[in-house]
Amino acid sequence: MKLLPETKVSEHPAQLLLVDDDLSLLKLLSLRLESAGHQVVTAESGPEALEILKQFTPDLVLSDLRMDEMDGLALFEEIQQSYPGLPVIILTAHGTIPDAVQATRCGVAGFLTKPVDKNQLFSLIDELKGTRPVDTSNKDYPDVLNRSPLLVQLMAKQLLNEAANRLESQANGFAPEALELLAKTPWPGSVRQLQGVIEQCAGLTNQPMITAELVNRILTDETTDLPHLSDARAEFEKAYLIKVLRLAEGKVTKAAELAGRNRTDFYKLLNKHGLEAARFKEEAKSVKL
Repeated sequence: MKLLPETKVSEHPAQLLLVDDDLSLLKLLSLRLESAGHQVVTAESGPEALEILKQFTPDLVLSDLRMDEMDGLALFEEIQQSYPGLPVIILTAHGTIPDAVQATRCGVAGFLTKPVDKNQLFSLIDELKGTRPVDTSNKDYPDVLNRSPLLVQLMAKQLLNEAANRLESQANGFAPEALELLAKTPWPGSVRQLQGVIEQCAGLTNQPMITAELVNRILTDETTDLPHLSDARAEFEKAYLIKVLRLAEGKVTKAAELAGRNRTDFYKLLNKHGLEAARFKEEAKSVKL
């Protein structure tokens, strides 16, 4: 009778350097990796890992993010300088948005949260080992987002904050269904493609919360020719002003209140799009007649 499920032996056994200052977790993860057929060398700190690398060249490095002497990102930077192209997977129990974004932009090969999903980790190791040697000039790892739905959600939130500030958008978050849709979407263009979608979300919404409907519409339109974001936003803005003016029957003060703008700013927007409030006053009168 089997009390524990057997671990499937990897098709691509790898030489791994595992770095973690939590000795119990270091031992546990080491045993799991060895049971899958991998050769594991362990280090209890970033500096110790760098010393080991002088004598041992692994296929990839797995490092905890939060460590006292040298954190995982600092270790990654040192590795990139001395051993360019050596893949590094970052493991963390904290999973903060800035950490995830920074790790991905720096070019880490993977970002996994603790407790680590064994199958996800093994799959990632097999993928990286199976595609070696790595092109050392490519630090983007274009499929990194496809390995971690959580990372997609973390990055989407951070990218939305950046886009909203840049575009002066009201958007400040995603509906849960919208985040789920983003996480399930393949991202062959990696971070740049995700960033483009988020910028469109920020530019095209007039609500604080990005809806799943808007995300779906933008993702669907990804297969067709898209206008520049500035053009798309201008088109939406003009349509919105027309709708507000009609609701206000051409009364600028009322329309400005509905749009949450003062009269001066609202007049500037009307001039920008060549709209005249008088036209909508006449339109309202003709409707009443």
